[in-house]
Amino acid sequence: MGEVRGDRGSGSGQGGGGRITQLVKAAADDLARVRDDLTALEGTRARKPVRAARHLGRSAGRVTSRLARLWRDPEPAPVKQSKPVPTELVRFLRECGTALCLAGETTDRVQQAVDELGERYGLSPVQALVLPTGVFVRVGDGADAVVDFAPVEGRPLGLDQIGELYHFLHELSEHPVTPEAGTKRLREIEALPPRYPVELRVLGYATLTLGLGLLTYPNPWALLGYAVLGTAVGALRELVAGPLKLLAQALPVVAALLVTVLAYRYAGPLLGEDPAKMLVPPLLAFLPGAALTMGMMELSAGSWVSGSSRLVYGLSVLLLLVFGITVGAELMHPHPVEHDHARSFGEWAPWAGVVLLGLGHTLNSSAPWRSLPWLLLVLFAVEGVQTLGQAVSDALMGAFLGGVSLPLIARLVENRRGAPPAQVTFLPAFWLLVPGATSLSAVGELVTGDRAHGVLTTVSALLTVVAVALGVMVGASTLRRRAD
Repeated sequence: MGEVRGDRGSGSGQGGGGRITQLVKAAADDLARVRDDLTALEGTRARKPVRAARHLGRSAGRVTSRLARLWRDPEPAPVKQSKPVPTELVRFLRECGTALCLAGETTDRVQQAVDELGERYGLSPVQALVLPTGVFVRVGDGADAVVDFAPVEGRPLGLDQIGELYHFLHELSEHPVTPEAGTKRLREIEALPPRYPVELRVLGYATLTLGLGLLTYPNPWALLGYAVLGTAVGALRELVAGPLKLLAQALPVVAALLVTVLAYRYAGPLLGEDPAKMLVPPLLAFLPGAALTMGMMELSAGSWVSGSSRLVYGLSVLLLLVFGITVGAELMHPHPVEHDHARSFGEWAPWAGVVLLGLGHTLNSSAPWRSLPWLLLVLFAVEGVQTLGQAVSDALMGAFLGGVSLPLIARLVENRRGAPPAQVTFLPAFWLLVPGATSLSAVGELVTGDRAHGVLTTVSALLTVVAVALGVMVGASTLRRRAD
């Protein structure tokens, strides 16, 4: 469209120039007639001087009229040809935004990345509207603007895919490629198979469950139950991703029902443990703490639609889990517990849990082994800051300081030689901070009858969400100011 309009504009400019040339030529002819008329008046052979005088007046009037038209209608300026916006390039920008959404980025960060990439390709203006479920990209103004949209579909990217994606985006900032080549590379990254086989991924999920168990309830008998339940849920997730895809939408309910039935049936007679303490760690993959915290961050940043949708999603997942736990408790009444084991591990248990979380994320989320030392470094640093804040003040201060330190530490590690991109270490450490387990325990207590303690735990979980979100925003804004 831009090229067609540019040609018409040039044509109108040429037509205007021809019209003025014709007016000037006609005026010159009229002046020649005036000169002839004057000669006729002055000559002795003019037989009709009155008629010649009238003709002279008419010729002079025509000259005056043509000169007035030249004064009123100047030659129009030529219309500047508009450069067409490449549709393939706009689609490539949208593909990059979609990939960043699958990598767990916030909507405002995705918008910023799309804008910067568009500027690198020389496009202006670039406008992006990013939602958790879709990405709009608009390039240009007026009728010549090109708009592209696509929903965010597919499974979240693994840590190895996230690393490849950010390496590719960094290469684009220095050496842009053609839209076709860039789109092909994005497709290759999204199609990467899991780095480890199914058995190791299930083992990784069981390791994650043990790590969270050491952080919440470090008891040797409970850890045995965590290992069994974590293995069962890990196998269920792999089955749903493969032959049982029909259960994907109901996976939180099915997983919560399975964990509750097994815990209520065997935790008491075999382990001597309260089954209610066994429910949360095996369900860590479904805990909505990250969605709740990111939703609060986006609301604070002014992204009302994105923030609200994440909060609604987190609450709906929380209710699905509670529904599964409630149905399981009704189906399988708990066996009486003769004696409840006290915590037998020492102060080292949370730090061992951090190590297991790093190992579990590496196996379950397909992170390269070379990124494990950097991941453990970030996890230990964030846990140390959080523990220090709790010792100095309280749990909320620990959550806030942990949130402030997380983006700073992740970016500091990213700048080291051989380290993975910041997002690869940020996501597991961010999950370490968010209170998903606390929120699930709180709602569970409200459902099962301990209403007073459940209300207090719910308020504590919500305040922790706010503290972590505020801390991460402060840390991220500090990085942006330093970059500027």
